[in-house]
Amino acid sequence: MEGLDKEVIIVTGGAGFIGSNLVKGLLDLGAKNVIVLDIEVNRNSIYASQGLNSKTILRLVDIRKRDLLFDVFNFYNPSFVFHLAAEPIVDNAFLNPHATFETNIMGTVNVLDAARQIKNIKGVIVASSDKAYGKTTKAYDETSPLRGDHPYDVSKSAADLISYTYYKSFSLPVVITRFGNVYGEGDFHLGRIIPDICDAVINKKTLLLRSDGTYVRDYLYVKDVVEGYIFLLKNIKKTVGEAYNFSSNDTLSVLQLLKKCEKILNTKIDFKILNSAKNEIPYQHLNDRKIKKMGWGNKYDLDSSLEDVLKWYKSVV
Repeated sequence: MEGLDKEVIIVTGGAGFIGSNLVKGLLDLGAKNVIVLDIEVNRNSIYASQGLNSKTILRLVDIRKRDLLFDVFNFYNPSFVFHLAAEPIVDNAFLNPHATFETNIMGTVNVLDAARQIKNIKGVIVASSDKAYGKTTKAYDETSPLRGDHPYDVSKSAADLISYTYYKSFSLPVVITRFGNVYGEGDFHLGRIIPDICDAVINKKTLLLRSDGTYVRDYLYVKDVVEGYIFLLKNIKKTVGEAYNFSSNDTLSVLQLLKKCEKILNTKIDFKILNSAKNEIPYQHLNDRKIKKMGWGNKYDLDSSLEDVLKWYKSVV
């Protein structure tokens, strides 16, 4: 992207799974002034293991710490903000709703307020989620109501609506993203299905399925997610004030996903259905025609990416 080397870009959650991959994508495009905000750095993360820490500025900041966040924004004076920092795990959110609401809702308010103080801010791209839509039996589009009914889902519904409020009420140049289930290199969250599949294959373990195997999700490769974020950045003048779904070509039940992975990896995966999942949404599929009409499209799928993902897990376990 022309001129990206002159922009100051803050990425909250920039040392995490998706954040690390996004930071790498920005650096590959020529960004020179990337400020990463996170509460910790895993030494095996993409951010640390690929030397991104030597090419960016890292500030250990908890987005719940409003005054510190304001100081960081005012000091660096960003042109763009990618807000990815959040409590990402549904089970953790259920066990610790107060901390989840503090992080995902008030943390988002703090980021938006901090960005609102920056006079020349050009774009604030906020990570919402497909879970913000809540339960349904058909595909969501961007006009579907946001009606999460459990802690994680509600936190995403609320943060999503609040983000739009800052655009509508204060003219903050906000763009909202809603992705399906993201997988790929850098995801250390065992308990998610694809990391668990890789773990089972590598360590010859029985895969424990928390659901009954029928839950349907979009499985979206992290490099497509990065391409989506960068696409919105490049088209910021057209996308401000809008929300965008990002889906994939792999919309599968858990059992369908398992069979597909067995075929791609040419291996048998032993599994046991626990059917112990709580507060999970049985069917989630995003209609992403809106962003595809603008020119974004999937470049990857499980067939083209899963072997590389497994190779990465082998390198870190």
